[in-house]
Amino acid sequence: MKELRSVLIILSTISTLFACNESKENYALQRSVKLTEDQTTLSSGNAVYDTIVPGSELGERRFIRTANLKFKVEKVEDAVTRIENRTRALGGFINFSHLENIVQDSSNISVSQDSSIQTIHFKTEGLLTLRVPDYQLDSLLKDLSQLSSVMLNREIRSEDVRIQMLANKLNQQRAIKTNNRLASDIDLKGKKLSEIEQAEKTMEEKEETADNAKLSNLNLDDAVKFSTVSLEIYQNPGIRYKEIARERIFTEYQEPFFSQVRASFSGGWQLLKDLIVSLTKYWTVFGLCGIGYLIFLKYFQADKKIKTV
Repeated sequence: MKELRSVLIILSTISTLFACNESKENYALQRSVKLTEDQTTLSSGNAVYDTIVPGSELGERRFIRTANLKFKVEKVEDAVTRIENRTRALGGFINFSHLENIVQDSSNISVSQDSSIQTIHFKTEGLLTLRVPDYQLDSLLKDLSQLSSVMLNREIRSEDVRIQMLANKLNQQRAIKTNNRLASDIDLKGKKLSEIEQAEKTMEEKEETADNAKLSNLNLDDAVKFSTVSLEIYQNPGIRYKEIARERIFTEYQEPFFSQVRASFSGGWQLLKDLIVSLTKYWTVFGLCGIGYLIFLKYFQADKKIKTV
């Protein structure tokens, strides 16, 4: 019995070891197949989505992905051209593009009688807003990383809008059902003009609600299909030298000395005539003052003679 029990224990141990080895081999095989599938998917160039079908009434996830980047490049003008061309090559389009040279200061130094050297310190900045298909966003970001020499800011956002789109769809369906019921009630029960007008007004409001929900879903669907990338790029400050014509200094023309003296005498004589003309306007005042003065002298002398006697 003891020998039989020992044989059974040995057989059980051997079978357990074989089972464990088989399980490990199956797991390794499954993992190898999974890795091979992943590598095949990546090597085929197909996009790997973050969207997942959760198997519920919400449907698949719908992400609005946006990116904001600020980085330094060697030359802004060349970088803007390359970014625009690459965006179009990926099936996207340019929503906004602005390149600006900002003059920080400027100075002129004369180098000859008729020429100067102008020194300009400036900085160049570029602002772009790109729209690319969602499955090409990662490719564009990779190209932008290779283009930049210093990445100052990189922000990527993903917003799941499936619930919002479902809510818009339900609102649209409710508005259409309500509108259909109102139309049926108007045809069957509408008798008074006031009731018909109120029902039609309500129908217009429901149609507007349905249209707004549809337009909102169209905007969200567009934002999901095309990701938005906002870029701010710059380069090292630049200095530009340019030879320009020197501005000539002109003195204002002056008449000869005797001509100026003659003009001064003429002006003085005219001033005297103007003064006389101005004083003649007050002849009545001067006349009254003269009469008053004569009366004053007459009475003053008469009083003086009386006191003397």
